[in-house]
Amino acid sequence: MIIQIDKFDIIWTYLSKFLRIGQGLILLPLILRFLPTDQISIWALFSTITALISVFDLGFSNVFSRNLTQILSGKKVKLLDEGSSDDRNEDTLDLYSLKKLIIIMKKFYGYISLLLLLLLVTIGTYYIYYIGKDVENKTQLYFSWAFLIGSSILNFFYNYLTIILESKGLIKETQKISVYGIMLSMVFAIVGIFMGYGLIAITFSGFISVLFNRFFLYRLYSKEIRPMIPNKIFAFDVSYFKEIWSVTYKVSIASISSIAIYRSGIIIISLFLPLKEAGIFAFSMNLAFILSEVSFMYFYTHLPQVNSMVFHHDNSGLKKIFLSSIIMSFFSLFLGGFVLVFLGDYILHFIGSKMTLIPAIPFSFVILILLLDQIQNMSTFILFSENKLNYMWPYAISATIIILSTLILCKLMPIYLSVILPQFLIQLSFNYWFWPKQIFDKLEVKITDFKNCIPFNISKQ
Repeated sequence: MIIQIDKFDIIWTYLSKFLRIGQGLILLPLILRFLPTDQISIWALFSTITALISVFDLGFSNVFSRNLTQILSGKKVKLLDEGSSDDRNEDTLDLYSLKKLIIIMKKFYGYISLLLLLLLVTIGTYYIYYIGKDVENKTQLYFSWAFLIGSSILNFFYNYLTIILESKGLIKETQKISVYGIMLSMVFAIVGIFMGYGLIAITFSGFISVLFNRFFLYRLYSKEIRPMIPNKIFAFDVSYFKEIWSVTYKVSIASISSIAIYRSGIIIISLFLPLKEAGIFAFSMNLAFILSEVSFMYFYTHLPQVNSMVFHHDNSGLKKIFLSSIIMSFFSLFLGGFVLVFLGDYILHFIGSKMTLIPAIPFSFVILILLLDQIQNMSTFILFSENKLNYMWPYAISATIIILSTLILCKLMPIYLSVILPQFLIQLSFNYWFWPKQIFDKLEVKITDFKNCIPFNISKQ
């Protein structure tokens, strides 16, 4: 049984993403008017830290999602053995495997959350102290950091709820909760900023949103998933992790490498530049990443369906989703990138902001990199769904070379280009073309196929 994604799943996912962006656009004029420049820069760096926290997932979420989708599709599968799957059709769910996998997920996210808490409280706090030496209101800075730690830990630990529910096909329901949580967060943030709480208001509103989301996701989980789980108690065994680690360590290396490639530059720049200039780069990159999220939404919404199609060898349906996603990414990034590169500073000036964006040439490279990244990521996700993880070491090697090159070039050439050019050139030499070529060959893609893959029609196929 292939999981079906209807138009309401897509609509609610887009609404959730657009509200996240809308939240930033609504708050941005208030932030720029009521927050001092140093706090605006800290706010931009906070966003980068939040993104880097996702590296602690180690790629497990994709592994869990793939196997949950297979189990909930009625397949009897052997957990996570690379390169193997059981194609026997089953009329009933493998409830034993379902409960076993949920136990693994809870333990994993619990242990990693504790480790993450320790690192944020120690190394993270020292980093905030280092970059925040010139911040006037240090009390506000550290309270904001505390709320960011709290929301990050809660969000990370309860991530297993979202994975389970979306793997079940409850995309619309989970996105509704996300939408209401964002709206609640906006109310708290706007009121707090007007009351003069600045950065604390922003991070506290995020903390409240996480509490709201996780409470209602757990209610949905209790209603839709818990009744399916056998009452029999299975004692947790360390061998569960050994079983899952046989393939997940490769996903972990690829995931860490990917995050390092895309986010390490902001942290490196913050060590070489004053807070204000580092904030400009972080702010610009955050806007670019928001645009990237929007352009990737179409493929993201169809991830459970992609998993099912790969598992059921539905190459025709997979080709339509893959090509439609590329079309959506191209036009979204082209139009959004044009606005950011050529009109961004004018828009910031119009709303009364003293903040600026990085120059047009490096920013244009950023937009191009985002497009190539997305095509590469779509391709490697399909390979991952097939239990093919041969992209692990190329990712790791690229990440290492990019970071070392950036550290060297920061002292030899303009700082922005020293971060952007290594990623573009090194990735272009292999990853940007090799992995997409494998999927294009597998799906027998022709240029003429693109005209038959107009987005928003594939759900009806």
